[in-house]
Amino acid sequence: MRLAFVLLSTSAMAVPMAAHAQASPQVAEDAAAQNLGQNQGTGLGDIIVTANRTASDAQDTPTALNVYSGDALRDAGISSVRDLSLIDPSVNISPSGGAAFVAVRGIASTDVTEIGDPSVPIARDGFYTNRPFAINASMYDLARIEVLKGPQGTLNGRNSTGGLVSIITNRPQFKNGGYASAEVGNYGTLNGEMGANLALTDTFAIRASGTMITHDGYRKIAGPSREGDDENFASGRIQALYQSGGLSAWVSYQHDSRDVNGDAVLNSTLGGPKPDLKNPQFTSSTPIMTKLEGDRVRWELSYATDSNLSFTYAGGYDRQNWRNVLDATGPAYPYATRQFRQHETPKTWNHEFRVANDSASKLFFQAGYFRFEENNTVDSGIYNNDATGDFATGGPLEALGQPDRYSLKFDYKIKTLSQAVFGQVEYDLTDTLEISLGGRYTWDEKRRTGQAVLNLAALVNPFITAPLITTPGNGSLKDSQPTWHAGLNFRPRPDTLIYAKYDRGYKSGGFNSNGSAATVPYDAEQLDAFEIGTKNSLLGNSLQINASAFYSNYRGYQASQTAQAYPDSNETLSGIFNVGSAKIFGVEGEVKALLGEHTRVGINGAYLHTKFGSGISVNDGDGNPQDISGNRLPNSPSFTVTASLDQDVPLSSGKITAHVDGKYSSKYYFSVFNLEDVSTASFFLANASLGYEPDVGGWKVQAYVRNIFDKNVLAYAQQNFNSFINSYQFQPPRTYGVRASVSF
Repeated sequence: MRLAFVLLSTSAMAVPMAAHAQASPQVAEDAAAQNLGQNQGTGLGDIIVTANRTASDAQDTPTALNVYSGDALRDAGISSVRDLSLIDPSVNISPSGGAAFVAVRGIASTDVTEIGDPSVPIARDGFYTNRPFAINASMYDLARIEVLKGPQGTLNGRNSTGGLVSIITNRPQFKNGGYASAEVGNYGTLNGEMGANLALTDTFAIRASGTMITHDGYRKIAGPSREGDDENFASGRIQALYQSGGLSAWVSYQHDSRDVNGDAVLNSTLGGPKPDLKNPQFTSSTPIMTKLEGDRVRWELSYATDSNLSFTYAGGYDRQNWRNVLDATGPAYPYATRQFRQHETPKTWNHEFRVANDSASKLFFQAGYFRFEENNTVDSGIYNNDATGDFATGGPLEALGQPDRYSLKFDYKIKTLSQAVFGQVEYDLTDTLEISLGGRYTWDEKRRTGQAVLNLAALVNPFITAPLITTPGNGSLKDSQPTWHAGLNFRPRPDTLIYAKYDRGYKSGGFNSNGSAATVPYDAEQLDAFEIGTKNSLLGNSLQINASAFYSNYRGYQASQTAQAYPDSNETLSGIFNVGSAKIFGVEGEVKALLGEHTRVGINGAYLHTKFGSGISVNDGDGNPQDISGNRLPNSPSFTVTASLDQDVPLSSGKITAHVDGKYSSKYYFSVFNLEDVSTASFFLANASLGYEPDVGGWKVQAYVRNIFDKNVLAYAQQNFNSFINSYQFQPPRTYGVRASVSF
């Protein structure tokens, strides 16, 4: 009902927009930060970002980043965070059991449990959500997405050792207008998005927007699941903004709903030959399902004084209800079909207080206090559906069967609390030389209470008559660490920036247990990152050339290992442990060019060298120690490059725009063991579109095709020693369709 209300209010607001349009004043910085990519000046135009918590030109921001406007993302068909990996050379996003994790520059956290934290967090309008199953919401009515590379912990929250994906939505503006778009395509695709903005007075405006994304499953599955990789997502958002003088107050409410079969997983025998990935055949023994209901409220209150000081309080509350069912049937327990049923209900609070002066001052400072709190309930476990063979109903051993019960059940309550104080200053040493210094001190606390109940007859063998084994899952962790930043920025000319910086990154530790043993803690990760880069706007800003080189010393790497499910057993369950150190070195380069008035080209590439240190041994899924010394980090291809070409063809009534883009990635592994069974070969994906936009009318139409050559590219692979299978998931196949949009 709440979602229906927001969507209906969006459509109702859109009707009177054109009739009541009127001119109203706008706040310059808010407009600059939102209206990304509007060609202010000549050439490629200025791109305004807020990577350093203040509006600045991307070409004058001393950090490596990729930025994408909401319009560009919509035209490219990017409707979720997972899709970013299709267009960004620095980002790899892997699905994992109905959730997903992000890797930037080879740094990722594969711990998607209730205790884990991301190494590359997702921030929505500055609001952080830990849980990996919630990262795909909010990808509509966007101003832009900023992909920040390298540690961002001084100004941009906790645990950002690898980087940060910052999603910035369009806020209300003091003008009337709206937009709508519709898309149809193969696999039964039917997508829609709409938004409307209404300036009720010169000081008060509201905005409503909503989206619906649906398509049939990309993969047909033989068995009760029938299909996977489908989508059925709807979301609505309503906002209000008040601005008068130096006072600004903003509030936003959003409701999300997702109901799908979920990820299609290709299974093969553990240790056997790699299956045919060109023509995968999917099967299932049990139904699968993913459901998500979420509510988000965000607010921000800011005041700018006459003395050029600004005070900001930003907060928010997020509530998610996630249910996920995976097929857990395998040869390890052939007496029943199994599911892994997951249910989590995290409730999250964010608060941040920040004070700053005018960013144009000779000495610019920012300081503040941050508080993150998450309360989560876990109701999950391995569930036996139906007994099979002689143990099935009517069979000779029916009395020993273990259907319709949990073989391993987790019931936990978890509280995570993170607090920090931070500050950063930038000082102009000369007209061309600037120094920046920053620091953050973080206090992290995690507590878990509850228990795991193990039924050996249902988990291992029906002939076992042992009683249920109950193991307390209580655990706690407290840690506090500083992070800091030092940088030197040199601007020999207005269109050239050379920067060098050092950042310390920190990701909190945690604890884990396998359901039948005492809790085992693991320590925090630390990352010392050094980077030098340059950004250049040449030939009247018709050519931009950016480059950076970086080196990182990665310590306390948190990797998944395995342990016995209970003493003297062959059953194993995974956990997270610190396994050692790693070195990361890389270079990145980007070129954008405007060739004449109607042709735009871009190329963005990255070389990445990652290597674990010496003397590092990690237990594989069978409990056997394996030497990973010198291995490459998971999710870290050695070379990636993206390229794009846009060609406008002017007509008497408008223009036709042809667009092509592609991404090449070299081979990379999904495991610290660097096994061929869980790796992806090098691949190239190409996309194209052709659109028409008239000079007047505010509408456009576009035909598109993605993954032109219909490549089956792995998105994730893992070894599962519980079910004795290898599991594989894929990126989308070839899709095509037509999109029409109008703005007014």
